[in-house]
Amino acid sequence: MLIIGYLVVILGCGFIGLYKAAQIKKRPKEIREMINALSLLDTEIYWGLTPLPGAFALIKDRVDSPWKELFGKLEEKINKGDSASKAWSASIAEVRKFACLEDEDWKVIATIGKNLGRADRNEEHKQLDLGQKHLALLHEKTKNQAELKAKMWSYLGFLAGFALVIVIM
Repeated sequence: MLIIGYLVVILGCGFIGLYKAAQIKKRPKEIREMINALSLLDTEIYWGLTPLPGAFALIKDRVDSPWKELFGKLEEKINKGDSASKAWSASIAEVRKFACLEDEDWKVIATIGKNLGRADRNEEHKQLDLGQKHLALLHEKTKNQAELKAKMWSYLGFLAGFALVIVIM
């Protein structure tokens, strides 16, 4: 019976480590998806001449969570009469808890929306392109780090479980 308890402790700690590793691996994927979403937004605004609420509605159907929720909230807030930059900030605050991104990532994403809806399509094209480039740099940086950190957390979880069992013994 005691051995089963020890196994539960080891497996419990191990699964916590695996969960944390999975969260770390999601960060580069989410950044990549945001780059794709910004590319779609740029295409809709610059080439499609689509107004922002319509562009947000089209994009929310083409992206995965958490960006699906972000663009859905953006569409909703702009249709209520909020400015694009205000809607962007408020939507980020609401969606932030559902994503695996860090503060550094959110700062870049927040700056993208500051000038949204305030300039002509050429200026917005430049801003969205600049935001994509910043996120691409972050993606490269996080992609390399994520694999190392994920391995560390998966091993650390099981090792912490073993250490806890040894302390209990």
